[in-house]
Amino acid sequence: MKECGGAPLSMEMAGFRFDGMNLLDMFCEALVIWEASTGAVLYTNESARALYGYSCGEASALSIDDIFPDWEGGLRKGSFSIQTATHRKKDGMFFPVQLTCRSLPGNAGDVMMMVASDVSPENLIHDSVSLAASIQRGFLPGDLEGDGRIEVRGIYRPMHLISGDMFGYQWDERQGILSGYLFDVMGHGVPAALRTSAIMVLFHQAFEDDARAGASLEEKLAWVNSMAEGGILSDSFAAAVCFRLNVPEKKLDYCAAGINGFLYGSGAGLKKIITPGSLLGISGTALFGSGSLPVEPGEYFLFLSDGFLDQQSVRENEHLSFSGAYDRLFQVGYTGAARDDQSALCVLFRDS
Repeated sequence: MKECGGAPLSMEMAGFRFDGMNLLDMFCEALVIWEASTGAVLYTNESARALYGYSCGEASALSIDDIFPDWEGGLRKGSFSIQTATHRKKDGMFFPVQLTCRSLPGNAGDVMMMVASDVSPENLIHDSVSLAASIQRGFLPGDLEGDGRIEVRGIYRPMHLISGDMFGYQWDERQGILSGYLFDVMGHGVPAALRTSAIMVLFHQAFEDDARAGASLEEKLAWVNSMAEGGILSDSFAAAVCFRLNVPEKKLDYCAAGINGFLYGSGAGLKKIITPGSLLGISGTALFGSGSLPVEPGEYFLFLSDGFLDQQSVRENEHLSFSGAYDRLFQVGYTGAARDDQSALCVLFRDS
């Protein structure tokens, strides 16, 4: 059999014909095939080599005893088994795996096949965080491009798998009003992500229910703050900005809590709109920065978390189209290692 780097598209092994062996390298699970009578490992896919720590050349000289020392005590030729076992890496470290193993049928002789997954606690934690990241990303709205009056694009780049940033928006097509918000919870990792999910629910409720949270942006921010400061943000803070773009009236209202500005793009270039205001979670009377701007077709707004604002990804007085500004932010967000969570909600006013 050829080594992993030169595996042919078709091969015959112990009278058993395999097609497309290179496709097995696409499997996420570790796959090992060996000969029971000699213990010689006949094939390992890329996931298996990564799991056990062997190079292509080293894997071709392995015995099954090198990675599964007590396999004969737990597996019987001709049987099918699913079990938890202990395997060994190249560096000698033992770790638990969940495996499925069976003999190949027919005239394959004593060839056995095994699929194994690492179930060590640290690996399961990583898998859990990855799942949490997928769930968190599912909270985000998709881009809005199909309406002729406005366009909305989002950027979401966690520093690690999960983020302390989040954003959302609601488009009332009948009235022509776009309401949105972006917020940034202090810290990173699981604690920040849990707070972020809880605050996302509060913002969603605030913008859906005027009877509960009030009609104005200031009232909505105050309601979110009052609901969050006693529990969700009892030992932390969050910065936020929210807005309401009224297309028929050509007006943008905004209100901010700790996010000190957003960018306004017009024919005169980019301008930073300063929005001072108290952070969410600070006890006492909260003072939020608010205001209104007239808006003309072709103008746009970039609402950014600190990960973008601190880098000055786009600067005042630059002349950029909406697509150009978005592309710049996207490139900055997804180039190199992030030093902070980076999120953006980009809004273009097309026409009334």
